[in-house]
Amino acid sequence: MTSLPSMRAIQAFVLAGRMGSFLEAAVRLQLTPSAVSHQIRLMEEDLGEKLFHRIGRSVSLTEAGERYHRDLAEALSMIEQATSEVSRRNSVDVLSVGCAPSLASLWLMPRLPMFEVLHPSIEVRLLSSSDLSKLTDGSVDVDICYCSAPRLGSIASEDFPLETIVVACSPGIASSDKSIVKPSDLIGHTLIRSEHTPYSWQQWAKDHNLQIDLTRGPRFRDAFMSIAAAVEGRGVCLESFRLLEREIDKGNLVLPFGMTGPNLRCHSLTYVRSRLRSHKISAFRSWLERLWFDENEAVEIEARRRAG
Repeated sequence: MTSLPSMRAIQAFVLAGRMGSFLEAAVRLQLTPSAVSHQIRLMEEDLGEKLFHRIGRSVSLTEAGERYHRDLAEALSMIEQATSEVSRRNSVDVLSVGCAPSLASLWLMPRLPMFEVLHPSIEVRLLSSSDLSKLTDGSVDVDICYCSAPRLGSIASEDFPLETIVVACSPGIASSDKSIVKPSDLIGHTLIRSEHTPYSWQQWAKDHNLQIDLTRGPRFRDAFMSIAAAVEGRGVCLESFRLLEREIDKGNLVLPFGMTGPNLRCHSLTYVRSRLRSHKISAFRSWLERLWFDENEAVEIEARRRAG
């Protein structure tokens, strides 16, 4: 019978496979690179399988190594999670949430107090970034990504409901001498552009058979910057209603064409499958699902009201 590898060997193998380097794994484990290499070589000899391709100082998993790494990484995650749950049973549990910057600042942050009231034993730590590597290395517990996340073996991905992309501007622009009533009225207006968007002004113009000058106007990386510029009256933006809703409710922005626009998949929730057993992660996921359902229902009612 093949003997089971030691916990130190499993940790060395999982880290080396994740980082593609014996040296980086050694630094994380506070070992020498030769010690890490020795642990993995013993695993290979015991299994009778080569787990890594060794090319100079870099390493990559073999086909057998990838299968073994996937299973051991998930098993190690479960052990770490179980240990964490026991050690923090009588203390506040910290939930680290990674989130795409615009959704974090415009949508999630204002709603987090509701979650904290429902779950006072869970303290939320919000990171305004979206990076799957933070999820796999344990830096965050859940990650809300922009657009759909890739389906990976150990990573679960659940899409948010569809979001409506709408045209928005300040009340002053909407009621100016160049009022906006129909799509062609946008010709001559300053258009604010977001670089990270699932639906650009170019696509909007094509869908409405219009020729629009897109060589000028402010350009921003993220939606929250474009929305702030629109509130200041610097032009017209094209963004998700989910991100615009607070400024619309406050009267800072209006929708000249109402809720007319494409419905697109814009965000998704990701987490390590094995960690869903954790109370804090399952509680946050359930809360988000309830929130999505309630808010989507409210948006549909508002869309019908505006259309009527």
